[in-house]
Amino acid sequence: MAWTEQTLLRVKICGLTSVNDAVACARLGADWIGLNFHPSSPRYVAPEDAALIAAALPESVKAVGVFVDRPAAEVASLAVRVGITVVQLHGDEPPEDLLELRSFQVIRAFRLDRASGWSGVESYLSRASALGRLPDAVLIDAHVPGQEGGTGVVVADDVLAAIPPLPRLILAGGLTPENVRERAGRAQPWMVDVASGVEGSPGRKDLARVEAFIRAARAVVLADPRGSVEPKA
Repeated sequence: MAWTEQTLLRVKICGLTSVNDAVACARLGADWIGLNFHPSSPRYVAPEDAALIAAALPESVKAVGVFVDRPAAEVASLAVRVGITVVQLHGDEPPEDLLELRSFQVIRAFRLDRASGWSGVESYLSRASALGRLPDAVLIDAHVPGQEGGTGVVVADDVLAAIPPLPRLILAGGLTPENVRERAGRAQPWMVDVASGVEGSPGRKDLARVEAFIRAARAVVLADPRGSVEPKA
C-alpha cells in the first residue's frame, strides 16, 4: 500500500465543502483534498456532496475522508459510497480498526499538547505493528480540549523537537502561508495539512491564500524528511 515518493513536500487542503473550491485547489497544486465527515464540524460535508467533489477531482489528486470515532465498518461503507480510497482517523480509534480498514490507505491522526504525548503515539504504533498493520501515515495536530481539529492552534515546539521515526509524518496544526515554511522546515514532514489557515470562512477557501500556502510549502527544503519509514503492511 505504499505511496510513490517525491522530493517536494506534499500538500493536503482539508475541509472542502464545494466542487468549485476543491477543483480550484487541485489546479493550484494540492496533492490531496480533505472531506470532513464529522457531523459537529463547521466543515462537515454531506456524503452526496462529497461524492460530487471526489468525482470532479483529477486522477492525480486524492480525496481523503476525515472521520472521528466512527465504527470502522461505517467508515468503510461511507468511503465506498463516496468513492474514496484514503481515510483519516482523527479521534481515539483503536489499532484494530486498521485491520478492518485494510482495503484502504489509512492516516491515523494524533492531537498532542506536549512532548510526553509521543509515548501514546509509540504505544499505538507498537500495538498496530503487533497486529501486522501499521497506518500508512501519521498526522500530528495540536490538542485543544473539546475540539477535534481545524482550531488554528500550532503544534507546540517541544512536540516538534521530539518527533520519533514514523511512517510518513503529516504535519497539521495552525499552519498558514506565513508559517508553513518555517515549521515544516523544522519538522521535515512528508506532507503538510491546512484547513483554517487558508479559509475566508469555515469550509470556504480563500484561493489566494491557498496559492500562497502551496508556494511556500514547495519552497521547504527536505534535507531529511520525517517520512522515510516505510509502512510494513
